Order: sequence, then structure tokens, then C-alpha cells
Amino acid sequence: MRLAYYTVNMQARLSEKEKYIFEKAPVPKAVVSLVLPTVVSQLITIVYNLADTFFVGRLGDETMVAAVTLCLPIYMLLTATANLFGIGGASVMSRALGSGDPDGARRASSFAVWGGIAVAAVLSLVFGLFRKPLLTALGADGMRLQYAVDYLIYTIVAGSVPTVLSSVLAHLVRAEGKAMHAGIGLSLGGILNVALDPLFVFDRGLGMGVTGAALATLVSNCVSALYFVILVLKLRGVVTLRPIKAAFARKTSLAVMSIGLPACLMSMLTTCSNLVVNYLMAAYGDAAIAGIGVAKRVNMASFAITQGITQGALPLIGYNYASGDRRRMRSSVLFMSACTFSFALICLTISLSCTEPLIRAFIDSDETVAYGTRFLRIICWAVLSASVGFIAVTVFQATGKKYRALLLSVLRKGGLDVPLMFILDAHFPAIGIAMATPIADYTAALVAIVFLILFLRTAKRAPLNAAEPTSPEPPTDDDDAQKD
Repeated sequence: MRLAYYTVNMQARLSEKEKYIFEKAPVPKAVVSLVLPTVVSQLITIVYNLADTFFVGRLGDETMVAAVTLCLPIYMLLTATANLFGIGGASVMSRALGSGDPDGARRASSFAVWGGIAVAAVLSLVFGLFRKPLLTALGADGMRLQYAVDYLIYTIVAGSVPTVLSSVLAHLVRAEGKAMHAGIGLSLGGILNVALDPLFVFDRGLGMGVTGAALATLVSNCVSALYFVILVLKLRGVVTLRPIKAAFARKTSLAVMSIGLPACLMSMLTTCSNLVVNYLMAAYGDAAIAGIGVAKRVNMASFAITQGITQGALPLIGYNYASGDRRRMRSSVLFMSACTFSFALICLTISLSCTEPLIRAFIDSDETVAYGTRFLRIICWAVLSASVGFIAVTVFQATGKKYRALLLSVLRKGGLDVPLMFILDAHFPAIGIAMATPIADYTAALVAIVFLILFLRTAKRAPLNAAEPTSPEPPTDDDDAQKD
């Protein structure tokens, strides 16, 4: 009776098209239908993340570009918050839906939304109160400090809540099977930012330089968040904006946060890594800081495409893992992996063959271009190993294997690359800082491959359609180990 109730209730929540994608569609078609909108939105989001650096760089002032670069690690904390609640909520939602528990999915979405808003508000307050000491500690001084403060006030102090909310809702809507809607919402913000940047940065009446670029980012994130709020209210599906009391119970909150923690930690460690990069690179001047900033922004596009593929497939993997169809889950993982690695190779080829034009597109200072070109030719190699890491972490997040995902996240960022930066910089000034990224990533990739092979072998032996009526929470690592 209980299973029948959940099944009927779930069918009322998911449309026939969404159920077909999760359960019946050929795996390549299912993966592509979920991944394509995610990748497109990621590309547009990358364009919008690059837009500020690009248009500010057109002003020809290395100090302005350096100021925007110094704010990037702080902005990444918003990404970390969105990943904590968005990816954690999406994983719990997809597994709850796969095992026939839409009420559990709604509780997870409610906690993810309001938890993300609360943490974003706290970050806004902290950075608003301590903006100058924080930026000074990051290496900002003089005009670089003033530009950085102007940029931070709009993008982070004023923009933290809409930035986090739009990203969290995109993850949750995608977990419900509405990948196209998620892609439209993120793309809307990206397109608007690209359109507003030249107006706010260069226009004779409105031209505000760095402040204009920050204001364009704020407006675009607000519009994107508004789109998702209206979408969720209109669709009335599994994702809810209502602060459900049970959503804040210990089980639901721990389930969401423990799964989202690896993604959050990866973003936070990336922030720490970028802080160390900026700290060490400050010794070489504005041109070096701007050069590594542009190189990292260009390389970010490669990382975003590969990560977009894996994130798009997460709901499909989690749904079929929870429903007991392990064969379909394994096929989804293998097809996703092939797509991810193929795109990583394409991105690497483009980065190596068009290195200088890519850097010069952002700033036309010969010294900065020289630094950026050398840096990009080194760090672009990390896209191959990072793609392996993204695959493994996504699989473990989707299936609730939080400890493995956590270990891989720490290895990729912070655990290896930060010590390597100090060691290599002492022997290879400036260049050694960039060399730390691919070395750390390839080391983590070897561990990821071992973990992934062992997991897929275990999952292959699991019985098909072995799902049982669910409890309010998805299985833990220990529960999974016993079933496998």
C-alpha cells in the first residue's frame, strides 16, 4: 500500500515526458536531453563570467583587471554556497523521486532554497562590514583597492542572495527533469549581463568602468533569480519555495548538506587556491596578476563545459540508482564519461592552438599577454584530469557516496596544489605557481579512476529493479555498502 501510494503520488508530480526520460528513453537520448541545456547554459554563464574581465580589459587599465581578479576568490564563495545547497538538494531530490518519495523531494528542495538564502545573507553582511580589510589581505592597495571595493559592493554585498538563489533553483529544477527550464533561467542572466556590460562600462552617459561591470552582474543575477521564482510558483511541481517545517529536521538537512559538502568544499578550496595564487603572484606586479587572472578565466570555460555535462547527468544517475536499475545507471555513467572526456580534448586542443589570441582578446597589454600566454599553456592541460575528477565526484554525489566525493574534492584543490605552489614558485618563479594546478589534478585523477572502477564493478552486481519503499531519507554510505 505504501509503495502504491508513493508511486501514484510521484506520477502526479512528474510528467510522462520526464518519467520517460528517467526510466525508458535510450541512454544517449536521456543523457543528451538533460546535458545539452545544462552545457548551453554553462557556456552562456561562462561568457557572462568572462564578460566583466573582457569589457574592463578593453579599458586598457591593468589595475582594473587586477582588481576584478582579486574579487574572484570571494565571488567563488557564493558558488560554494550554491553548490552546497543546490547539488546536495538535487542529489537527495533525484534519489527520492527514483525511490517513489515526492514528499522527501519537496522537503529537500525547501531546505536547499532557504538554507542557501540564509547563508548568502550572512556572507553579504560579513563582506559588507569587512570589505576593505579582506581585500587588503588579498593584495589590494591604492587604486587597485578602490576598484576592488566598488566591484565587491555590487556583485557580492548586494548580489549574494540573488546569485545563490538562481543557482540553487537551477540545480533543483534540473533534478526534477526540467533541464530546459534550468538552462533558460541561467542563460537569461548571462545574455543580459553581456548586453549590459558595454552599456554600463563604456557609455558616455553611464560609463562607470569597474563599477558598471559589477552593476551589470548584479542586475542580471536578480533577473535570473526572479525568473526561477516565477517558474517554480507557476509549475507547482516538486520544487517548492514554501519553508516546510519538516525540511529543517536533522535528517533532511544532514542528507542535503553531507552530499553538497564535497561540491561546496571544492569551490571553497578553489577559492583558497586562488587566494594563494593572487598572494604569490602579487610579488610579480599587476601584469602578472592580470595575466594569471585572464588565463584562469579562459581556462574556466573548458572546466565549465565538462562540469556542465556531469552535472546535467546527475539526476539521471541518482534516479536510476535509487530505483534499482543499476544497468541503466552504469550505462548513463559510461556515456556521460565519453562525452565529458571528448569535450575536454576539444577544449585542450583549442587552448593550445589559440593561446595568445585568447589572452589578447581580453587585454592588449604586451606584458600581460606574455604572462597570460605562458600561464594558459600550462594550466590548460588540467582540463583532461579535471574531467575525470568531475565524473567521479558527480557519480558519488548522485549515489550518496559522500566520503569518496569529499576525498576527491580535497585532493583536487587545496590538498595538493597549495603546497605545490610554494614549492614550485621557489624553483620556477611565477611559472611554478601555474604548474601546481595540472600536477595536483592529475594526481587526484588517478585516485578517482580507481574509486570509479571499484564502484561500477560493485554496482554491476546489484539486482535490477531492487528498489524498496523509501524512508524519508535516501540511503547512507553504510546502507549502500550493505545492499551492494
